[in-house]
Amino acid sequence: MQVPGLFAPLPKVGEKSMRVLEAIRHNWPTNPYEVAGRMGERGDLKHLSARLLYHFRRLNDGGYIMMKKIGNTFVVWPADIEKLRIIHELVRE
Repeated sequence: MQVPGLFAPLPKVGEKSMRVLEAIRHNWPTNPYEVAGRMGERGDLKHLSARLLYHFRRLNDGGYIMMKKIGNTFVVWPADIEKLRIIHELVRE
């Protein structure tokens, strides 16, 4: 049985979202504050978090990352890693 959209191409996202994705891929799991520091952005933590959450949501909706809210912050990791985790569970059984 084929899952709809499993092998569909990922939607295109903007240049800044791709830079956020690269920061996530280099250091995961991560949160908005760590990504902002990795990208060299400065400013109020609340504003940085809100700006990056926009990109996190776009990347999550596009299937590039997985996102989970833990406490008052969001933790993200690449979707590729989630796929590897599922394959590992299948092979282990």
